[in-house]
Amino acid sequence: MQWVRHRKFFDIWPHQVGAYDVPTDTDIRLLPGYQAAKTTRTLAVTEPAINPDTGFPILFLRVPIFHGVDFVGCATANITIDVLSRFLDKHRASAHSTTLIAHRNNGKIIAFPDKQKGVRIENGALKIATLADIDDPDVREAHRQHARTGANKFVFQSPTNGEDFIAAFANFPGGFGQPWQVITLTPIDDFVGTLKKTNRLMMAVIIGLTMVELFFIFFASRRLSRPVENVSRQLQAIESLNFDTPTRPPSTIQEIAKLESAASLLRTSLKSFSSFVPLDVVRQLIRSGIPLTLGVEPRFLTVFFSDLENFSSHSETLAPDDLLVQISTYLEEVSSAISEEGGTVDKFIGDGVMAFWNAPVERPDHVLRACTAALRAARRMERVNDVWEAEGRPRIHLRIGLNCANVLVGNVGSSNRLSYTALGDGVNVAARLEGINKLFGTTICISDSIFDQARADILARPLKRVQVKGRKTKFMIYELLAVRTSDDPEVKVRDRDEQLSAMTWQASQKFEAGELRAAERAYRDILKEFPEDSLARFMIAECTGKQRSDLASMPPA
Repeated sequence: MQWVRHRKFFDIWPHQVGAYDVPTDTDIRLLPGYQAAKTTRTLAVTEPAINPDTGFPILFLRVPIFHGVDFVGCATANITIDVLSRFLDKHRASAHSTTLIAHRNNGKIIAFPDKQKGVRIENGALKIATLADIDDPDVREAHRQHARTGANKFVFQSPTNGEDFIAAFANFPGGFGQPWQVITLTPIDDFVGTLKKTNRLMMAVIIGLTMVELFFIFFASRRLSRPVENVSRQLQAIESLNFDTPTRPPSTIQEIAKLESAASLLRTSLKSFSSFVPLDVVRQLIRSGIPLTLGVEPRFLTVFFSDLENFSSHSETLAPDDLLVQISTYLEEVSSAISEEGGTVDKFIGDGVMAFWNAPVERPDHVLRACTAALRAARRMERVNDVWEAEGRPRIHLRIGLNCANVLVGNVGSSNRLSYTALGDGVNVAARLEGINKLFGTTICISDSIFDQARADILARPLKRVQVKGRKTKFMIYELLAVRTSDDPEVKVRDRDEQLSAMTWQASQKFEAGELRAAERAYRDILKEFPEDSLARFMIAECTGKQRSDLASMPPA
C-alpha cells in the first residue's frame, strides 16, 4: 500500500514557508513509540533510532491525539542527537567532566557530548554506540566498574593516563517512560587540581629555596671544613712522624688559624725532638700516650759502631767549613744507611756513630739488616771519597764494628734528662771491634756471633782470634765483604770478593792450626793477587813473629 507524506516548513509559527508531498511505503503506525503513545494515552519517548528520511540518529516524542474517546493519531516531534550532544557539551559538571545519557538496560548511548562517538559504523551501516563499545576508554571503564560493583558512585583510574575520576550514575524518574540514566565522569583534578598545582608550585619553590640554602650551607661548611681537614691531616702526619707535609695558607677564621698555628708549632717541636731521640722511640711514645720513664729491659740486639780513621789529624789540617762539610756528609750517609734498614741511631760521639737494631721495634732479621746497613754506609763513603779526591779534598777512611748479644736497652739517665740507649758487654764488644779495624786495615769488622747468625746470607773472611777488653776468652772475628743473597749494587758481591774470601779462609785455617810456614805462604799468595790487602801483610808479620817466638822458646839441643 502506498501512502503520501505531506511535508510543511515554517520559519515562525504559523508562517508556512514551503510544502511538498512525497509518496512513501512506510506505515507511520508501525514506527517506534506510535503504539506506545496510543496504548498509554500519554507521551512516549523512543530510544535513539536512525531517521529513515535523513539517516541520522534521532529521538521520537509522540503524543496521542483523541477526539473524545476515539484515537485519531499521534503528534510527533523528532529531536536529533546533535541537539542533545551540544547541550551536554555546554552544560558540564566541571571543566573536563563528561556527561552522557545511556539506556540502563542495553547500554545504548542516548546522547554524548561528542556526537561522533555516539554512533559507530557496522557493516557499512550507522549504528548507535553502547557503553561497552563506545570509542571512549574512560566511559568503558566506568561501565565495567559499575557492572562489577553495582555502585552508583565510585572512584576509578583512567586506563589511559591513570588519572582519578569520580563516576556518578543517576536514573531518570520512573514516570519518564524510559529506563535511561545520566552518567557523569568527573576528574578529581577539576576540584583539587588548582590546589595540587599550588602545592606543586609551593613544592618547587621550597625545593629551589632548599637547594639555594644547601648550596650556601655547603659553601660555608667547606669554608669551615677544609681548614679543619688540613689541621687533621697535619696532626695525622705528625702522629706518623711525617714532617714533609706541605704547609697551606692560614685560615681566615681566627679560631681555626690559632689551631693551625698550634699544629705547626707542634710539628716543628716534634721534628726538633725527633732529631735528638730515635724516631721509633718517639713514634712509640706518641702511640702509647705514656710519658717516658727510667727503665731498661734485656733484649738481643745487633749493635753498630762507626768511626773515622785519623779524624783528629784531618781536623787539624782542614778549615772549619771544610771540616763541617766532610763530617756532615759522613754522618748523613751513615745515618741514612742505618735508617733505610730500620736501625735506631742512638747517638753521635764526635765523629763516631752508635746504632742498634731490634729495639724499640722488634725485627726478626735485625742481624742481616745491620750487615746490609754497614755495607751501604761503607760503599757510599767510597763514592763520596772519590768525589772529594777529584775536588782536591782528603779521603777519610770509615771503620765499622758489629756485634749481636743480649744487652740492656731502654731509657737511661736522670729524672730530668733521659737517653734511649743500650748498655752491656755486647755494646762494648761492638765498640772494640770498630777500633780493631785499625789493626788489620779493614773496614767492617764483625764478631763471631754476627757471622753465626747471618753466615748463610753474607760473604765474610776470617781475621784472627782476639781477646777484647771485658772478655776472658778469645773469639774469631771477620771482615764483612758483601751480602750473598742481594742484587743491590750497594751490598752485592763484587768481582773478586769470592776469591779473596776463599784464599783468606785457607790461610786462616792453617794459621789457627799452628802451621805458620804454610799460613805465611798462603797469605803471601793473597798479596800476589791483592797487593793492597792490609790483612795479608798483618798476618804475614804475625806468622813471622810467632815463628821467632817459638824458636826463642825452644830448649838448646
